[in-house]
Amino acid sequence: MHRGRIVYAIQGAGAGVVDAGGCRRELIDITLCWIYIQCMNKYVERLITPLLQEALDNFRIVSLTGARQTGKTTLAKKICARRGMRYVSLEDAVVRTQAAADPDGWLAGFHEPVAIDEVQQVPELFGALKRRVDTDRRPGQYLITGSALWLSMKAVGESLAGRVGLLELWPFSLAERLGRRPPDIARLADAKVDPARMAAEAGGVEEIDREWLERMVLPGGYPEPCGFKSARQRRVWFESYLNTYLQRDVLDLVRIEHADLYVRMIRLLAVRSGQLLNLNAVARDVGLPQPTARRYAQWLVTTYQRFEVAPYSTNVGKRLVRTPKSYWSDAGMVAALAGWRSWADVESAGADGALIETWVAGELRKWAAGTQGGTIYF
Repeated sequence: MHRGRIVYAIQGAGAGVVDAGGCRRELIDITLCWIYIQCMNKYVERLITPLLQEALDNFRIVSLTGARQTGKTTLAKKICARRGMRYVSLEDAVVRTQAAADPDGWLAGFHEPVAIDEVQQVPELFGALKRRVDTDRRPGQYLITGSALWLSMKAVGESLAGRVGLLELWPFSLAERLGRRPPDIARLADAKVDPARMAAEAGGVEEIDREWLERMVLPGGYPEPCGFKSARQRRVWFESYLNTYLQRDVLDLVRIEHADLYVRMIRLLAVRSGQLLNLNAVARDVGLPQPTARRYAQWLVTTYQRFEVAPYSTNVGKRLVRTPKSYWSDAGMVAALAGWRSWADVESAGADGALIETWVAGELRKWAAGTQGGTIYF
């Protein structure tokens, strides 16, 4: 029998903080029940939708970024239908050519708010967007989506800084798959709150056994593979995903000298998810110079394949310099890349604790992104 029990510190609005540092550690008991749905056959209302609507009411440009295949296009189309916005995709070669040839003229051709999908395909658009919204300050003019946090890129950041609302879409959370409102995890920072009662209010408590873990953790949260019943199907999907990611989000966008070693780093960091990030060891084991390994590791963060969680300290400076933990963004991808088809495989590899921790950290990351509930620490 397993319980996903892990200590995290939560900081942010509504966190019920009580100490001088504005943050306190609490024990989070992940004991949520599971209901299986065929994710790819049914639209799943996303946790971030209210935040996205609110952002469009207040910002001239709203950026929705996240890993490839997390549902950004589906959500953008839903928002367009609800708000009467136009939808265009730069995946279309003809549209992409037109936008690149005359970015300002192309944008001027829209007489209604527009959602531009995969905007990073035409980098020239970022400067054109800046020029448009500098002369027209109405909110909700543009929703732009993409699979990389482009504002971390210097040229793009300088163009759109202060003009754009930033939101992130991660793979499905447990609450989204259940079709429920997620529990207000920040309330656990209040010592007066009973976690068991809070879980019951959210829909019930169920023991987490091997069957539960195989059904919930191993498939991961990407919309398509979470509906697969076969581990073999999931592995094929994730291998295909890796190839597409490598071509579309890596080789087409940045300078990667050693694509084979980049893939080796992906597999290494995935199976080491939940460990302290030791880039010297990663560089040595992959066979890369340390500066190159650091650059590759950062691009994996920029493209939402992994994220880092800093250690908590009341001293902000210490949080910034202490070694963070590295988590892969989806536990299902970790399992698929490692070849774990059942929970028995995970246990045989001695990876059950790390994979549960990866899943729990991912759930907290999705909650923080979908509710702007704060920052997580370990």
